[in-house]
Amino acid sequence: MDETTVKKVILLSMERDALNNFIFEQTFQNKIIGKFKELSKNQPMVIKIIGMEGEIMPSTIGNYIGMNKSSLTRMIDDLEEKGMVFRKNDPEDRRKVLISLTDKGLECYYYFNEIVDEIFESVDKNDVEDYLQSLETMVRILRKFGNQLNKSTIHFTTTLQKR
Repeated sequence: MDETTVKKVILLSMERDALNNFIFEQTFQNKIIGKFKELSKNQPMVIKIIGMEGEIMPSTIGNYIGMNKSSLTRMIDDLEEKGMVFRKNDPEDRRKVLISLTDKGLECYYYFNEIVDEIFESVDKNDVEDYLQSLETMVRILRKFGNQLNKSTIHFTTTLQKR
């Protein structure tokens, strides 16, 4: 890839991240934390994920937000203490645990949806569809990068183990 394209990709990615962080912190965080003061910075996103899925395994939440198992366990414990989520055994496989929202967690989830609706009301429907398509493309490409990195890491680790 030529240097101009690489530079453009890097700068646009950085701007996207900055805008996303600004919008997330200014809109979601301030409104949600204003109403649900007991929540920490990442907890509303976990509530959103659980609300969209209904019931979800902790490992799946971790995959969505890139959080390691011990940190995620502490967060879920904290959300459970705050009355936002509850755990139950998976009826199909008792070794698995599923996380669901309580009524209080559902209240937060619905409030989160209201905020999202407010934001998307100001954006043209075609722009939203373009944005969705762009996100799908970005995730597809990033998965390819991730798969390549995993192969490189496995090769590197295997080479080290042979020494």
